[in-house]
Amino acid sequence: MRSMRFVVLSPVFLFAALLFTAPLKAQGTEDDTSGPRGSVPRSSANRYHSHAQSDGASIGAEVLAPKQVQKAFVTDLNRCCIVVEFAFYPGKEKVSHDLSLDNFALYISGSDIGTKPQSATVVAASLQKKAGSGFPVTVESGASVGYESGTYTDPNTGQPTRVHGVYTATEVGVGVGNPNPAPGSGERDRQIMETELSQKGLPEGKAAAPVSGYLYFSIHNRKKDAKYRLEYDFNGEKLVLSLP
Repeated sequence: MRSMRFVVLSPVFLFAALLFTAPLKAQGTEDDTSGPRGSVPRSSANRYHSHAQSDGASIGAEVLAPKQVQKAFVTDLNRCCIVVEFAFYPGKEKVSHDLSLDNFALYISGSDIGTKPQSATVVAASLQKKAGSGFPVTVESGASVGYESGTYTDPNTGQPTRVHGVYTATEVGVGVGNPNPAPGSGERDRQIMETELSQKGLPEGKAAAPVSGYLYFSIHNRKKDAKYRLEYDFNGEKLVLSLP
């Protein structure tokens, strides 16, 4: 009797598969290799839960609840991080301002010790190390694995995104065994996670137009009713946003 053959995909491989079944070209992005794009800024800073203004420029931010994190990311950030969406809006003069992760700090209420946001590279490496052991899946002959790159349009935001990732080209047989690393702990998994987090993270550099993206703060054992405050150093002035 002919044996059945099927595919088992870890979440990060499923993310890659979704990326490359989507259109690889989007209007205005065919030759765009500029790097991280962040998220789509809302109409104004006051559309975020917390917001502030200084010298004509304004900022807005809010913490993503665990369910929102699951919806916005394939990477399981709830295992390692508090995710904050941050937006910057320049003043009417549209003077460019340098955005840097070094200018942010997140505090838990009752604590004077702040946490700096981590880069996509650091977060992906941390998650790779924390990947559960479980029972790894071994892939039999017949599988074709490779890398592709291109652009696709996020169905939730309508934003074109440049991506790189892993694809599988044929059906494969699978079995349980120990030779392979646990799902999420391989080098390809780390690369895919880093790509997603980099693409959605807050773009660093000069901003002369509204820009937004996600900040990743390594805070473990998140309490359900915890309160946070985000401090942002804007040209030497400390702007404080309360984040429930």
